[in-house]
Amino acid sequence: MSEKWKKIDANQTLPVYLSAADECYYARDYVSHGSYKSSPGNGLITNFKKDVSRKGKREWQYKVDAINKFAAELKPLLPNGMAVAHIPSSKCKTDPQYDSRLEDTLRALKRLNASLIIESPLTSKNTVQASHLGGDRNPEIFYNNLAWVGLSQPTTTLVLIDDVITTGAHFKACQRKLTEQSPGIRVLGVFWAKTVWIADDADEPTLF
Repeated sequence: MSEKWKKIDANQTLPVYLSAADECYYARDYVSHGSYKSSPGNGLITNFKKDVSRKGKREWQYKVDAINKFAAELKPLLPNGMAVAHIPSSKCKTDPQYDSRLEDTLRALKRLNASLIIESPLTSKNTVQASHLGGDRNPEIFYNNLAWVGLSQPTTTLVLIDDVITTGAHFKACQRKLTEQSPGIRVLGVFWAKTVWIADDADEPTLF
């Protein structure tokens, strides 16, 4: 495994909805409620999540650079022939504000390693409030909003990517749907950053 990626395991305090059996990895920390200057992770994630309304402006290049950096960091982690998918966005694809950043990351990753199998087995039925903007973090709500699209071919292992893991609610909802539709599949999570909380942040539990 690339030295950049670390496993979230039982030696740490797990994100709320993960269990010790879950296989999830992250590359860096993201400081909750912090600015883009709070950590290197915050700077990257801020650029990665740059709103689609900024497209066409000079600053949009920062988002493109972040997408390509995420793909480049994923490349050494994933073995040839691995099936990879992204956790669906909080916005459905028909929403004018839909952000394709994770799909763009997988397209960039495919250019770096053509042997990878890029899948899109799940999509969001409806737009919901994004968790990082105050939306619900209940895995049941996410699960009920997932529509099954299917896998292009049978696979025993699927890697799900997302930009940030906070509680693990999105991952657990997707994992549940995938294992119901494809019994026996091994589902791993790979996140560019894992949320941590600063000591004086009274609005969130401390995970370390």
